[in-house]
Amino acid sequence: MSDPMPIILCVKSSTMATECIDCFQPEYEVIHVIFSVAAGALDIPTLLRGETLSPSDPHNLGTRNYSKTPVAVILGRMYDDVDFAEMRESCKGRSNVPWLRQDLSKPEPPLGNGFAEAMVERMKACLSNLAVKGILKQDGVYLY
Repeated sequence: MSDPMPIILCVKSSTMATECIDCFQPEYEVIHVIFSVAAGALDIPTLLRGETLSPSDPHNLGTRNYSKTPVAVILGRMYDDVDFAEMRESCKGRSNVPWLRQDLSKPEPPLGNGFAEAMVERMKACLSNLAVKGILKQDGVYLY
């Protein structure tokens, strides 16, 4: 079995982060969790450059395993177009990974039990599709 691929997860709830982190395993490792646009604009460019952040940050629910650069940045639905644009702009010229956003035209499961699992399955399917196409290491915006 190969090592899990490192990803950055952007959500606004620690409960959702914890549920998603569990669902991503074993194929993916959430190395860093972003809870705000300001944190994303600061931390994501650093991580995409292959630099490390303080592993002692008590608010980061990710594994903090910064030994490998992330293969994707994934945003939950609570980040709107303005939030997304601000975080992307902070990475201008530095992003070499796909950015995944929720396709709001697709129905989503009701909030509650099973929500995180269903959404992570959509995220994983999108990442898998990008890997098959050989574009997992290229900048771009994709909907899951």
